[in-house]
Amino acid sequence: MTPIIDAKNITKVFGASRSPHAARALNDVSVDVYPGETVGVVGESGSGKTTLARIMIGIESATKGQVYKDGHLLESRVDWRNLRLNVQYVFQDPFTALCPTMRIGAALAEPLSVHKKCPASERLGRVSEMLKKVGLHPDMARRLPVQLSGGQRQRVSLARALMLEPSVLICDEIVSGLDVSVQAQVLQLLVDLQKDLGISIVFISHDLRVIRYLCDRVYVMYKGEVVEQGKTGPIFENPSHQYTKNLLASIPGARHDKSTPVVQVTS
Repeated sequence: MTPIIDAKNITKVFGASRSPHAARALNDVSVDVYPGETVGVVGESGSGKTTLARIMIGIESATKGQVYKDGHLLESRVDWRNLRLNVQYVFQDPFTALCPTMRIGAALAEPLSVHKKCPASERLGRVSEMLKKVGLHPDMARRLPVQLSGGQRQRVSLARALMLEPSVLICDEIVSGLDVSVQAQVLQLLVDLQKDLGISIVFISHDLRVIRYLCDRVYVMYKGEVVEQGKTGPIFENPSHQYTKNLLASIPGARHDKSTPVVQVTS
């Protein structure tokens, strides 16, 4: 089976490579994502998780390495534009990700307008349908972001990402700023959306308990490198790298069985 996204040997250096002030954010990192799976990327702050995700969608360019979509090397601007029709990014802070002066309905309809995905007469119906899919009332379309709670704004961000019917969502620490109960609701929403839509998810987090519950495979990052990767269960039950062992030891309950998550997810 061909990966939907395949990032190969990615290196990212910020600044001139020979400068003493250059910062190497990633060093020869490879990550792939297959249809219908949830892939976790976990590590402490500064490990390179977000930089990797931004390169995978083309927000940042790699210093070295290549990104493939369905086996096709992404090279031209057209390639990357087509990628963004199928791969959508959900940011950590939903408030800054949404325009404060744009009503929710307009924010959700905007991708359809930019990419000419459906006639203008059908966009309102698509917006209402998507709001219901993420657990919000269609009347939310009339509100501004400031009138919504943090959890509601994150649901709106997910709805906007789904408007183009992508095959992959890249979720960058999307529950880290939410209360525990709201985190659980958003995680359950992701599980339900994946079952309903068959999408793949790249889930970036520093929270091992969430990764353990949500992800099929996991990449453990440390100082810009992948130090361990594989199926989530075996890595949590029998980690081989000392950094992974230290991460697991630092979070009580992180090794709990996937069927009984520490984060209590409810419908």
